[in-house]
Amino acid sequence: MKKILIAFAAIPAIFWFIWMAFPATAIQSMIEHSVDGGSIAIEVRGLKKGFFYSLDIDRVALKRLGVDVASFDKIQSRINPFGLLRMRLDASMNGTMGSGKISGNAIFAKNELQARFDYKDVDMREMPFLEQTGIRGTGTISGRFLMADDKGSLEFVTRNAAFEPADFSGVKVPMNIFNDVTGSLAIEGNVIEVVSIFLVGKDIYARLKGVIKNSSTDLAMELMPGRSFLENPLFLMEVGRYQVSPGYYVIPVRGKFSL
Repeated sequence: MKKILIAFAAIPAIFWFIWMAFPATAIQSMIEHSVDGGSIAIEVRGLKKGFFYSLDIDRVALKRLGVDVASFDKIQSRINPFGLLRMRLDASMNGTMGSGKISGNAIFAKNELQARFDYKDVDMREMPFLEQTGIRGTGTISGRFLMADDKGSLEFVTRNAAFEPADFSGVKVPMNIFNDVTGSLAIEGNVIEVVSIFLVGKDIYARLKGVIKNSSTDLAMELMPGRSFLENPLFLMEVGRYQVSPGYYVIPVRGKFSL
């Protein structure tokens, strides 16, 4: 019985020595090399080991083709010690995304990444995904970010936002008439798929969908205006040529974009 008690008492000490012996540089390497060789890369800054399987990270940036697409700051993390024994970093994380909050968990290993984060009240201007589709404005966004290796998805919703007018392929669209947006984007390799972005305003609805490959857009914006817009000659002058059927317009959004 005494030997059994000694063995149980030694377990915490073993895990403590493993944690002390595991260098911070190795942990950073596990995170950054979890997506080696693709168009997606991870950059870690200011990683510090804390007390007994805790981490503090100043910044984690998710990059696509060398450009930041998302960044997380002031991350506090707890590590599963059993995962570290298998050279896998199994971590729960809390931090900030711009002005908003994030929380979630991730598993990092060589050439392997699985992550799920919920974010809340992030400033719209801090979401590069939206800027890539030509949507700009003020307001906060909440949603979920998922990633598995070089594939990712982003879901978001915003209410009572103030959008800026946009220019899609030379067509001026009064985005300022929309207030609410719900959307879903997917990333795989060098392709961003706009699965669907729904926009709602007073007496008008719209949907944006299509793909962005490298720096080229191939999107379509469907407009479904109500009577107040259909009776507005200025509105019809701008979008009338894109009418598909009464009350339904499709504007092609093609060309190059830059962040």
